[in-house]
Amino acid sequence: MGVLLLTPAASPAITVTRDMDRPMVSIVIPTHNRQAMLRRTLTALGTQTYHRALFEVVVVADGCTDGTAEMLRGYSDSLTLRFIEQACQGAAAARNNGAHQASGALLLFLDDDVEPSPGLVEAHVAAHQSRSGRIVMGPYVPFVHGRSDFFHMLLRSWWHDKFRTINEPGHRYTYEDLLTGNLSIDAELFARTGGFDSAIRSAGREDYEFGARLIKAGVPFSFAPEALAYHHEDETTDIDRALQRSRHEGHADVLIGQRHADLRPTLRLVHFGEPTGVRDFLVHAMAFRYPGLGDRLAGWLRQALRIFESLRLRRMWRFAFTGLRHYWYLRGVVDTLGSPKALMRFLQGGPAHSHHPSCDMEIDLRDGLEAVERRVNDARPAGLRVRYGKHAVGRIPPQAGAERLRGPHLRHALATTLSWELWKAVVMESASAGSGVLPSFCGDPLIGPSFLRVLHADKSL
Repeated sequence: MGVLLLTPAASPAITVTRDMDRPMVSIVIPTHNRQAMLRRTLTALGTQTYHRALFEVVVVADGCTDGTAEMLRGYSDSLTLRFIEQACQGAAAARNNGAHQASGALLLFLDDDVEPSPGLVEAHVAAHQSRSGRIVMGPYVPFVHGRSDFFHMLLRSWWHDKFRTINEPGHRYTYEDLLTGNLSIDAELFARTGGFDSAIRSAGREDYEFGARLIKAGVPFSFAPEALAYHHEDETTDIDRALQRSRHEGHADVLIGQRHADLRPTLRLVHFGEPTGVRDFLVHAMAFRYPGLGDRLAGWLRQALRIFESLRLRRMWRFAFTGLRHYWYLRGVVDTLGSPKALMRFLQGGPAHSHHPSCDMEIDLRDGLEAVERRVNDARPAGLRVRYGKHAVGRIPPQAGAERLRGPHLRHALATTLSWELWKAVVMESASAGSGVLPSFCGDPLIGPSFLRVLHADKSL
């Protein structure tokens, strides 16, 4: 079967033969004044193991003034490449525009500062072929350019922790796990779920809002470690831009809460409704009541960060930097809501009642872990009540903005948060039955070690 591939405007269209088992992939890259980084990303896409005839690259230049358009017009690699120019509308609008113009059955979104490894496209395709109708994210680990200051060390640590966490067995995905720097989705599913909200332009929060809608629609999230990329830090990424981003995040979180009232308890701004602690109280007062004074104090504290770093006072630097981030985040909230009373009304407009335990699915581990996991996978409950025979083990509560429960979530909870209660329930049930035999799931490679650690830790028994 022939398919018309899109090519640069200067080149004639060509027709190629497609393997029906291999989907056409459209790689959509939004960019804004990062010509050098974009070129590196395009060069890396030219080394992909996935056949070049089966993927196209769609670059959306969002208000670029640095010669990006001229570079793309003269780009001479054999990639099937085209670009779209738009006024400065933000990354969400750029991704939507690129997706709308794409011809592939599979959309792969990459950031312009992400350098894909040769097997990245192949790994995304393989993940979708193993199970269709889901979101696939790949890691884009920070690439170290010799910058060892406190800020960049903190930044790299955050990214490493994020990818490590979502790759853990039994991780329960939330809307905050959606990362658009290296993400793929069926084009039909993207269109059906509405794409990104282009009104949320601040600080990349459009990915969180899209993630919230996908979670509610029951779209599975997955992580493909083989779809590896390297995240090159922009040379202009520094503390001042990070603080500016915090202000944008405060504004964007209000917009997300307005669109999704059920998520308001999960937003960071909930911690500032009724501040606790001296630092939070001062931040709240400066942001809401004395912003002029607050801005001057924040400027002084920003200068103090340089002193703390020069003296290698890491804890003081971290404490001050966290305070600054909280202040500018709350200033973004103030920009949108205006007053403490408006913030309280906003927070009180969330869900009136939490999910009651009586609505949870109840399971008995004596039925066997695998059988119970199958039941959970079939029912996909919001919450679980777990028991072992007559004895309660605990509860896995519903979580706003999180996917509904699956079997691996139960196994992970039994190995971590519920391991102590599980041990007590098994011992008590065995004692009442006059048996000293441990249940078969205690030999599970995930649960068994945790169970035995708890057993050996209690010296009183």
